[in-house]
Amino acid sequence: MNTYSVAQSCINCDGPVEKDPKHGEKACAECGEILSDKEIDHGPEWRSFSFEESQQKSRVGPPTGRSLHDRGLSTTISWADKDANGNVLPAQKRRQMNRLRTWHFRSQTPDSKHQYRKQALGEIDRMGSALGLPTDVRKTAGDIFRQAHQNGIVVGRSIEAVAAAGLHIAAAIASLHRTLDEITHVARVERTAIARAKRAINAEFNLALEPSHPSTFLERFGSELDLNAKSIQKARAVLESAPEEYLGSGASPVTIAASALYLGDRLTGGPAVTQQEVGDCCDIYDRVIQNHYPQLEAFYEVR
Repeated sequence: MNTYSVAQSCINCDGPVEKDPKHGEKACAECGEILSDKEIDHGPEWRSFSFEESQQKSRVGPPTGRSLHDRGLSTTISWADKDANGNVLPAQKRRQMNRLRTWHFRSQTPDSKHQYRKQALGEIDRMGSALGLPTDVRKTAGDIFRQAHQNGIVVGRSIEAVAAAGLHIAAAIASLHRTLDEITHVARVERTAIARAKRAINAEFNLALEPSHPSTFLERFGSELDLNAKSIQKARAVLESAPEEYLGSGASPVTIAASALYLGDRLTGGPAVTQQEVGDCCDIYDRVIQNHYPQLEAFYEVR
C-alpha cells in the first residue's frame, strides 16, 4: 500500500506533490523538489499494536499529580462567564453557572477526609512556595500527610501543624534542609505544635532521618550574606576541623554554621559581615555566635 497522498501542486513545474508521513516531507513527483521537510506529527508520542494497548495508553486532560487532593482527576468550571466565542453570557445563564460552580465545588470534597486533604495540600503548596522548595519536595510532603491522615496522626492535632511537619521532613529527605524556625515563619501554627507533629510522624513511621549537619546550611546562608566562595570554603574547612562530638553536642546546627561562616569570613580577610548581620540572616542571636566561633577557631588552629 502506498503511503503517499497527493497534497498540492509543485510551485516549480506544477506537477503533483506527494506527502511522505513517515519522513515528514512533501516532494514533487515530477522534478523531485522537496517543498517541506518539517511536517508536524499531530499523533500520539506512543505506539500501540493492539486495541487493548491503545485503550490503556490513550489519555485526555492534564496529568495527574500527587500534590492535588483528588490527584487532578476533577474538572474545573471557568469563572470567565463567557461562551466559546468570547461573548458574555446572559444574566440568567450566569446565575445558572454560579449554581453549577457551587455544586461542583461541593462535589469535589464530599466528606471531611477530602476536605482535610484539600486544606493540607493547599497549605503545603503555599509554604513550599514561600520557602523556595521544588515541586518534588511538595509532592513528598503531600504523601507524608496522606499516610499520617490514614494512620490517625491528624486526630487531635492541627491540620496545618501536620502539613508543616510533613514539609519539614520532606525537605530533609531531599537534603534541602529547612529549620523549624523557617517553617514556623511561613506556617500558621506555633513552633511547638509543628515539633510535636514531627515527633509523632517519626514515631509512627520510624523514619531514619539523620540530624541536620551544619555544613548543609553553609551554601544557602553564605549566598544570602553575599560571601565569596573563598569564605564559604574556609567555613567548610573550619567545620571539618571540629570534632563530631562538638558538632553533635546539642547546639543548633544553624548556630554552628553561622559561627563557621563568620569565622571563615574573618580568616579570609574580613570582616565583610558582622555578627549581627549573620545573626539576622540565620535568625539567631548574635551573642550566640560570639560564644561559638572562638571554640571553632581553636579547633581550626590545632588541626
